[in-house]
Amino acid sequence: MKTIAALLMALWTPALLADTADDWQRQSYRQSKRLPDLHHAVDVELADGMQPPAAFELKDGKLSCQTCHGLEKMDETPYDKIDKKAANFLRGGPYRPLEKFCYNCHDKESHQRPNVHLMLDESGDIKKEHCLYCHEKVHEQRDEPLAREQLKLRLPAEKLCFGCHLKTPHLNALEHQGAKPKDNMKKHMDQAAREHGIILPLAADGRVTCVSCHSPHPEGVMDINNPAGAQVSADVKKGVKYQEHSWDQVFRADKDERLLALAMQHGERPDLGYRRLSNEVLLRLPALDGSLCLSCHEFER
Repeated sequence: MKTIAALLMALWTPALLADTADDWQRQSYRQSKRLPDLHHAVDVELADGMQPPAAFELKDGKLSCQTCHGLEKMDETPYDKIDKKAANFLRGGPYRPLEKFCYNCHDKESHQRPNVHLMLDESGDIKKEHCLYCHEKVHEQRDEPLAREQLKLRLPAEKLCFGCHLKTPHLNALEHQGAKPKDNMKKHMDQAAREHGIILPLAADGRVTCVSCHSPHPEGVMDINNPAGAQVSADVKKGVKYQEHSWDQVFRADKDERLLALAMQHGERPDLGYRRLSNEVLLRLPALDGSLCLSCHEFER
């Protein structure tokens, strides 16, 4: 069975690629008169136990174009004439996010991306296979921080997180990434780290990176007295949570005029509101009370 990642690649190819790539697919179709490369396989039987919805009709017990696509006579239509933006291009569509379509046939739970930050099993033992997503080897030393060259990271720390996470996963992320603290801020960071018993690591060139604020390891992976493991106490499985807040009305009023101007320019108005952080995870210090911000920044009171 194909993985969900492979299936998404197949579905993105005809439907969502940029114009230049789409032109390449059209040219490929004209030359070969076959389905574009990376397309989902057809004329194949489903795996044992796989049962698609009733609307997803098979042809002689096998997948066909019409199994997944709701456009009439799609298999008789030239590829470059197909309306890939039609709601029923994928049966039951449109789908947001796209992988929801795959779960019509494929089991969602078995195809979920693992959370490699969940590093402890039910017995409290380390899932060593999760260590190897980021490290070349499993480190047994957990009672004190390792030197940078001892970490054996698969990529530089400032690039490693982007293998799974977006560069802008939260507000203010982009303006922090790559910033290089000035000498007075660096001195303040060193003092805050000592006072709180934590580390605030920077990239090799002294710039801020994700792990400057975030701990990649949950509680219990490192010794309780190891500054590299000190962090906010929270349930990593629960994840980051937000709750509605009365400040939302003020926030929206402040942005209303600018959002209206964007809507007039682009024809689409984003829904931008404010919610208060209620559960934070994998942070070296709490953001809820401002402790994390104050470990680097100094404000007049």
